[in-house]
Amino acid sequence: MKTMRNLLTIMMVMVSTFVFANDNPTVKVERVNAKSISVNISGLEAIKTQVQLKSENGSILYKASSNTETFAKRLDLNALPAGNYSIEVENNNTFTSTPVVIADDSAYVNVSSQVTIVKPRVLVNGERLDVILPTEEAAAVLVTIYDRDMNKLAIEPINGESLKRFDLSKLTAGSYTVKMETKGKSFVQSVSLK
Repeated sequence: MKTMRNLLTIMMVMVSTFVFANDNPTVKVERVNAKSISVNISGLEAIKTQVQLKSENGSILYKASSNTETFAKRLDLNALPAGNYSIEVENNNTFTSTPVVIADDSAYVNVSSQVTIVKPRVLVNGERLDVILPTEEAAAVLVTIYDRDMNKLAIEPINGESLKRFDLSKLTAGSYTVKMETKGKSFVQSVSLK
């Protein structure tokens, strides 16, 4: 029985890794002329995706969503003051941030500093909570579990593992929040125990 359970866990990790690998969109942000850029995204597989232009302080200056396999938009940045901005593309599976620097007379896209994070997945399996990570993200994720009053129940780093299992057998039925932090970004997911 234990061997069968281990085999099922290994299969679940393998399937999740396959899903991670196939859900990553391609995000291209390019300068079109002095102060305009184009945002082109492909490989979305009709997953709801949010696209935002944010200022350095986090203000959202442009927001769009897409449920199609591709997204394309040209943004005129002439009205924006000089400063640091970012184009953020996020869906249930990934988060990509591309830095954009606006000077007085031009805009620059810093493609070499583009960051893509494949989000960890959370599955409730009976009295266990499984946090599944793609291999390249496994070294630097901090997982925190909160109850409905936002009291910390567990906090644990995941180092070099593609699967981390938490025992929830001592918790009562109800809603819990799982916060996962990696590469300076936090992802939050709610889970229910019955």
